[in-house]
Amino acid sequence: MPIAAIIDLTESKTIEIMDRKELDESLRSMIQMVYKRFEKNCLAKPTLTQGDSIELLVNNWKPLIFLFHKILLMRLDFKVGLGTSTIHLFRENADECDGPAFWNAREALEEIKKMRRKKVIASFKVESGTPKDEIIYITSSILFLTNLKMLTLSQLKYCYYYMWERKNISEIAEITKTSKGNVSKNLAKTQCYTLTRLISWLEA
Repeated sequence: MPIAAIIDLTESKTIEIMDRKELDESLRSMIQMVYKRFEKNCLAKPTLTQGDSIELLVNNWKPLIFLFHKILLMRLDFKVGLGTSTIHLFRENADECDGPAFWNAREALEEIKKMRRKKVIASFKVESGTPKDEIIYITSSILFLTNLKMLTLSQLKYCYYYMWERKNISEIAEITKTSKGNVSKNLAKTQCYTLTRLISWLEA
């Protein structure tokens, strides 16, 4: 079964018009990067709908975690609903597809919106009969998001280069124009090393 994700960018409605245009361009560039990097894991092209939400249809956890990390680097607040089930692929873009997987993702997102606890940012609805590996993908995505959400901007940057670009501490220090000691100290305060090992395990 495919995994549908609907990410609601909760801050975008309050951004001024000029800033909103710049944000829109940045978000579109970001989702193009996701598709280019994980095309084989995307069943449709990720899309930005009405400037307020991103929709994905994937068969793997990696595009989800990568996108969560990139959005957090932009310092945007968001909520995400994930759902599994069958899907109808009408065209090449995710927002042009529909079916029970997206219905479940929307229902999961609506459940979050009804909660008064603002710290709840992710929920999911898994269809009966969903394969175990897809359940692992969803739960892993939420666990990754929970860990990443607790990091500072600097820690998010260092973890991004370590986890996704496979850079070592010296290379990260050079890219971010800081000391190796600062990078090492900040990474040690996070679960970055554990998460990177988990990525390798999931890939295997």
